[in-house]
Amino acid sequence: MPDGVHSSSGGVSVVRGAMGEAGKLAGRYRLLNPLGGGELLLAFDEVEHRDVVVRRLRAPGGRLDEAVLEARRAAGFVHPAIVPVLDVPMADGEPWLVMAFAEGASLEQAVRGRGPLPVRQAARVGVHLLSALTAAHAAGIVHGRVQPGNVLLSPAGRALLTGFGLPSLGMRPRADLWSLAATLHFAVEGRPPGHSPAEPVDPFRALIGAMLTPAAPPVETVEWTLRRLALDRSLDRVVAVDGPLPPARAAAVGLAVLDRLAALHARGEHHGGVQPGSVLIDGEGRASLIPPPVPVPPPGYAPPEGVPGRAGDLWALGATLFLAVEGRPPAPGASLLRAGPLGPYLVGLLSGVAAERPTPEALRRQLLGVLTS
Repeated sequence: MPDGVHSSSGGVSVVRGAMGEAGKLAGRYRLLNPLGGGELLLAFDEVEHRDVVVRRLRAPGGRLDEAVLEARRAAGFVHPAIVPVLDVPMADGEPWLVMAFAEGASLEQAVRGRGPLPVRQAARVGVHLLSALTAAHAAGIVHGRVQPGNVLLSPAGRALLTGFGLPSLGMRPRADLWSLAATLHFAVEGRPPGHSPAEPVDPFRALIGAMLTPAAPPVETVEWTLRRLALDRSLDRVVAVDGPLPPARAAAVGLAVLDRLAALHARGEHHGGVQPGSVLIDGEGRASLIPPPVPVPPPGYAPPEGVPGRAGDLWALGATLFLAVEGRPPAPGASLLRAGPLGPYLVGLLSGVAAERPTPEALRRQLLGVLTS
């Protein structure tokens, strides 16, 4: 059973045995009823006049003093995306955890009951959880039990991480981030990654797959990508719903992508995954390019030379802008019906000879000309 989510009726007698005056734990937490089928019990804090959840604090290997210190450190940690530990009282020489009461179904319950989450919703869950974990790690706190059963989906639409205050079993922050990736994998696939994680068919799954490897991307890259995937729509989705873009707007998208590519190319790197699904459009119409790791592009967006590189990035940008203005992927001999002044520059970008494609500097001048024409 997940930590911090369920409790058992058998726990009632256990807690009552540890209660003092008037059936209260630590003189203030009055037991109300068990929650679900594990170790948690609902109680009422008669000092602060609020519902709380209590459970006994256990420690593996008899390291109870260490567990109490860890729990009290967690009790000082507050974040909008966690269910906080409020108190670590002693009763008859035994420590207990007192946690805030939070409404909501667990991510595990939601996925098993209604099916996997859409990518944008799963990305929002990831934003909340990563924010909580990053703040906890900065405070010297490792969660140690990040899993779908310890993620609550609140009625307000927030994801809350519960289970703080329990022994982290000596885990390091990197373990929390791996478990976050496994939890997000469950959110969109309905199963843990196991030995065969989902194919990286979109940027979200590509990010999860990379987080599950020893060479995981930096936390800053993970955070930026999750936020963009949670808030923005991919270019292919924009075109599918709203129709092809006017040439000037497509040129603005191209300039934004080109800026990102120029930064990579200046470091001697390349992107390798430019495609409409990797270009995100925010509510103001501004474009951004998802950084690597990215999925392998579909055939229509892979450069004809078959070798990824800086010239291949420019070809893929041309193919992406073709989709933006024409509403369909490029194909050999395909005519340009909507591209207007952008058309000649797309022809240049989509040249089968890498040396004939425009340089980034020339392309920037061309796109600026379309944007201001």
